[in-house]
Amino acid sequence: MNSPDVTTILRLLSDRSRITILDILMDGRAYTVNEITAFTKLKQHTVSYHLKLLTEAKLTAVKQYGKFRYYSISNTITPELFEFLSNYSPVEPTKSYKQHFAKKELKQARTCYDHIAGELGIKIKDFLISENIIVAANDNSGSYSVTPSGEIFFAEELKINIENLKKKKRKFCIDCLDWSERKNHLAGALANAILDFLLNNDYITQATGSRALKITDTGEKFFKDNWHIILTQNDLSQ
Repeated sequence: MNSPDVTTILRLLSDRSRITILDILMDGRAYTVNEITAFTKLKQHTVSYHLKLLTEAKLTAVKQYGKFRYYSISNTITPELFEFLSNYSPVEPTKSYKQHFAKKELKQARTCYDHIAGELGIKIKDFLISENIIVAANDNSGSYSVTPSGEIFFAEELKINIENLKKKKRKFCIDCLDWSERKNHLAGALANAILDFLLNNDYITQATGSRALKITDTGEKFFKDNWHIILTQNDLSQ
């Protein structure tokens, strides 16, 4: 029996331009070729070529809406692979204040496909564990379950129905290694529902052309008063 040819994927991911495109798509949204081109220094035909290769390898997916084709991450395996490799990759040195600020934004809060990473992601996980809202499984699988009091918390405070989340054809709540914090944040259906709650209530906003999440003034108060989390935009300028 022949083993899988992993060199195909490794060759794809060895190209800096393709990594740049995947990094843009890691915010969980879908973009056209023109939009991705605008976020990069690449030419339109170059972006189209790379997206073709990534889609053929099933790392990205494309859907047609009218005359526009929208590209997105195709599955949860792609961001897991991307984040895993990020933990073993050297960090590029910053060459300007703009790059330094952008780096600090990503470190504080960012999307990891469809959930929250960075300092905010770690602090949310710590809060949920410390308040006995979620508990780790005993099998060292890196998965978590919601306690009875946790189900009440999610239902009353976040309007999240835990039973409905468990019915989804994906992992419910698992660890995901955070490349900037070197700790695990939460991934899975529950983590995605938490991200949606925070976005829908304008506690955080998604930056344009970046995975960075910005904590709003309302969000700063919410996190401090309700989840005992203190993170502010002022931290980024220090």
